[in-house]
Amino acid sequence: MYKVLIIDDEPWSREVVKALGAWESLQLAVIGEAEDGTEGLKLIRELEPDIVITDMRMPDLGGVEFLKAMNERFPSLKIIVISGYDDFVYLKQAIRSRAVEYLLKPIDPEELNASLAQCARELEQAHANVNMSWRTPLVFADNAVLDRYLAYRQRVYGYLLELNKPAVLHTLENLGEFLERSLPEAPDGNMLTKIGHDFILILEEFTSENEIGFDSIWSDGNRKETFMVGWNSISEAIKDIGLLYGETIDAIEAFRRNKNRLDIRGVQTHIDRHFQDPISLETIAQHFFISKEHLSRAFKTFTGENISDYIIRRRMEKAKELILEQRLAIKHVAEMTGYTDLAYFYRVFKKYYGLTPGELRKED
Repeated sequence: MYKVLIIDDEPWSREVVKALGAWESLQLAVIGEAEDGTEGLKLIRELEPDIVITDMRMPDLGGVEFLKAMNERFPSLKIIVISGYDDFVYLKQAIRSRAVEYLLKPIDPEELNASLAQCARELEQAHANVNMSWRTPLVFADNAVLDRYLAYRQRVYGYLLELNKPAVLHTLENLGEFLERSLPEAPDGNMLTKIGHDFILILEEFTSENEIGFDSIWSDGNRKETFMVGWNSISEAIKDIGLLYGETIDAIEAFRRNKNRLDIRGVQTHIDRHFQDPISLETIAQHFFISKEHLSRAFKTFTGENISDYIIRRRMEKAKELILEQRLAIKHVAEMTGYTDLAYFYRVFKKYYGLTPGELRKED
């Protein structure tokens, strides 16, 4: 069962979260509450939760500073951010801090529990990956050396999950220094090759979970041959392993940046599918996790048309089709094109076509 900590300066907000969470069915347990960021960081150290649900606005630490602190000090935490403010600055920091979800108040129970379920899945997957990668550890003559090697390897994997390149490289350096001190004789090429293959296995499994092909990194230059043949020293092996891990982290970060770029054609498709719903610049920006300002500028640059004008055009085109081809009642046409106010639908329609819906039908 995974542990959950709730951080919010308003007691009633914490009670709402506790009341809405499907804790038992998701195999989760609320193990503590905090009313500000300072107390929250203290409880994270003491209680070691797996998931933190936090509000953005607290009296002591600002939301941005608090997220940065959690991300830097506790990189393995799963974070769900809740806010009563639709503020893009906060959302951007939540994304940078690898928050699982960003929820707006009032909290939707389905969204909250979907976010909690996603956290649980990611935690399960991380544990499964660790078990899978480390089921056949290397055999050292000294069990104490093996235990330390496994501890270093687990630390490398933890930093890899967070794409913390400096920490991965630093931990590998420490591992190399430890092996040089601990092994009575310089290990032969076969032992170094096994160490290399051990770390490659971890990378192969990790990259497969991150939608990036390991082969493109692995096959670069004569790297595969180097790892197959082996090295002459521990320092050589650690250096090459570090280069491979560093390039993998760079590749995954680049992939995520490209994946998160705004796809205007995707925005158009979203509008085409939902223009009959209560859709607006604000709701579309929320759907694509970007600011309204950026979405508006990007859409106008790409299409030459404002989003509001595009929505109206799609609604009016559909309304005309329903009036002339389907011969539907005007009231039903308004409802099917996103207008609950019939009088307002008439005004928009006449402004767009220069005719009322009834006049258009008569002309046909």
